[in-house]
Amino acid sequence: MDENIRVRTIKKQIQRLVLGFFWGMLALGNLNAHETMFEQCHEGHPLHRNEDTNNRPPVAIFTQPPIYPKRELNRGREGAVIVEYTITKDGEVKDIKVLSSTSTAFSVAAKQAVKKFKYEPRKIDGNPVEDEGWKHKVSFKLDGEDSGIFMDSETLDFNPAELTKIINKLSRNPQKALTKLKALLEEEKNEFHIAILNFLMTHQYFEIDPAASQEQLQSLERSMLALEKLDQNEINVINLKSMVTNRMSHSLLDEKKNKEAKMLLEPFLLSAWSNNFVRPSFIYNMTINYAIAAYNTADYCSAFYGFERAIKQGKALSINNPNLEGHKEAARKNMSP
Repeated sequence: MDENIRVRTIKKQIQRLVLGFFWGMLALGNLNAHETMFEQCHEGHPLHRNEDTNNRPPVAIFTQPPIYPKRELNRGREGAVIVEYTITKDGEVKDIKVLSSTSTAFSVAAKQAVKKFKYEPRKIDGNPVEDEGWKHKVSFKLDGEDSGIFMDSETLDFNPAELTKIINKLSRNPQKALTKLKALLEEEKNEFHIAILNFLMTHQYFEIDPAASQEQLQSLERSMLALEKLDQNEINVINLKSMVTNRMSHSLLDEKKNKEAKMLLEPFLLSAWSNNFVRPSFIYNMTINYAIAAYNTADYCSAFYGFERAIKQGKALSINNPNLEGHKEAARKNMSP
């Protein structure tokens, strides 16, 4: 497309511009010691709820969406920024750090917006305290655009163009594609590329033999191992890790390793439900997988509330799965009175 036409087309979209501005109030890796998947299933629920009233987290009382950078708008470019900051005793925001960003322009816009946030500060026993480590994702999205699998990044060493070329050039014959991926892995040194190539191998193994779940799991484990070596706050790492976790949970359920699937999904979902870092469709699928694993391990309370949550998520995504209501009812009947 001619660049001038492209710019004019994008400028016409300004009125339809959608700034996907979201914030997740969770300091990742710093979950409350008493946090459970579903408080209704926790034996000490009333006691823990009393403790929560003595340690009340910050509440946002003013937020402001960022201004879409003109340079990125004219380029028709989407992006995302994850920031971390401290909420002071007065409810102000300070010490803003960019943990992951698509571009400098998006980083500047995100920091300028977050700097104006106002909070009712965290209170312990009624006294305001400073709270560090709050992470928020600010998304910049144009109406009708799809950011795809990979996003440009200033904080991750990888080559999106090269990865896209590899994917597009893979043979449609799964055996040939698998052979090619193995050859690429022998020479690859970049950890994110290694994670992607192993994830792609999983699909080829499935195409060759859907029942070969062991080979799929091994590739997924290698992908996850590579991802664990990278910055866990980086957008592309978050996206790929969610895809790997989703696929891994399916494979574990196929292998009837329900306990392992439940253990894999619990920490991931606790984090994902508390912020908007992970794509909703992945959260929906993994919530269903968690509920299935919980049911198969006789944790009927978690299964019931898991299916209930998945039904609500499905409605938000315009997905109607009538089977979930039946699964939810089956879990309810098995719950202890």
